[in-house]
Amino acid sequence: METTIVRKDVFLTSDERYDIWEVKRLERPQLLTWVDPNEDQDKDNDDDDNNSNSDNDTSDDESLPPLPLIDGCDLPGWRASQLVPLSDSLSSILNVGPGCPMLRRESQLPIVPSSCLTSWRQLYEKFIQEPSSSNTAIRISSQEARQLTHYPWFERQNIPVVLEGLTDDWPAMKTCRWTNLVEKYGDYVWRCSDTHGAGITLKTYQKYISTLEGQTDDAPLAIYDSQLSGDDRMTLLEDYTIATCFASPDLFENLEEEERPPYRWILMGPARSGTGLHIDPMGTHAWVTVVEGLKRWVLFPHGTDRTKIMMPDIQIPSAIWFDRWYDSAVNAIPGTIEVLQYPGETVYVPAGWPHLVLNLECTVAITHNYATEYPSMDRIIQAVQEEEPDLYMKWIQQLNTSRPDLIDQRVMTQHWSDGRPVTIDPLLEGSDTRI
Repeated sequence: METTIVRKDVFLTSDERYDIWEVKRLERPQLLTWVDPNEDQDKDNDDDDNNSNSDNDTSDDESLPPLPLIDGCDLPGWRASQLVPLSDSLSSILNVGPGCPMLRRESQLPIVPSSCLTSWRQLYEKFIQEPSSSNTAIRISSQEARQLTHYPWFERQNIPVVLEGLTDDWPAMKTCRWTNLVEKYGDYVWRCSDTHGAGITLKTYQKYISTLEGQTDDAPLAIYDSQLSGDDRMTLLEDYTIATCFASPDLFENLEEEERPPYRWILMGPARSGTGLHIDPMGTHAWVTVVEGLKRWVLFPHGTDRTKIMMPDIQIPSAIWFDRWYDSAVNAIPGTIEVLQYPGETVYVPAGWPHLVLNLECTVAITHNYATEYPSMDRIIQAVQEEEPDLYMKWIQQLNTSRPDLIDQRVMTQHWSDGRPVTIDPLLEGSDTRI
């Protein structure tokens, strides 16, 4: 009879597991199946009557689905892909204490058999192949890339490209490799998103992705940290240079640092992690350089019908999208661009293009977002006004100082107030002329 040996080091500790659970809870709130019963415990007793009549009252035990609280990709409809399917007989092996049902996936195993990775391996083999020449991005050689100046042709035309050789003099190609980051910055907390700001230490994250907690996740968590300038990690920002073609004056660069939206990140994630389908905010362009690993990209033209590419408001994890919707979406949208990105290569992401990325192996990348008047100043003004209304007027006033050539024709900008059009001169504080 074969004996299953469960080693202690293949499991996260209770504290480590809780840290992972907390990030998952915040990272994918739409996938949670329970409501914290203690959430409203500090409310004043005076509100009891109002709460009892509320349509959203969650005090009834029936409104709290049973634990365990598990990773979102295990929920019905989100783990249908079964990229890491586990049999009932094998999953029943794991039962390591009364504290685990709430914080551990019920399907985890002491050892992940290779047969459980068959579905993922098939997906990997599919996307490790180079995209067809008819729908892949134009590649720009190292020599040509280094000769490009401000506002390059691809930015003016707003089309994706891959640039080679921009990292030849980057210390970051060594300092930002995974092993070095864990060794030097393993005790630092790294953020997983800008939307909630929660994070985990890199040592805990390394354990997560290298042991059962992450190896059996269809779409493992990834690191997306934009807040690197407040501690010793800021030296990493000095280990790479921005290529001349991306060094065009950024329309946000003159804002105060605390007002400026996040614009530079270090990204890390294992196989099956990635970034779900989205459009970069506020009309910005982006460049993404891989330090190590492999990324598979799909980019859809500006104005693509969201319904045809399965882009709901709630973001679908990249691995799930590639497994379930890739074929239908790519076939439905003319002009779709695909990229298989290798270390040292830089992908330019045009403003307004929906895109998503799948990490085919453990990957580290550096990315920046930036804004220029191309391809359309009208488009970026509209995007900032809609997405960051509190920032909008400060930004317009700043632009009038730094780039008055872009504002002259827009001094009289139409707004709406109380359902009526209002023309406001953003350069004259307090102006409010109705038309």
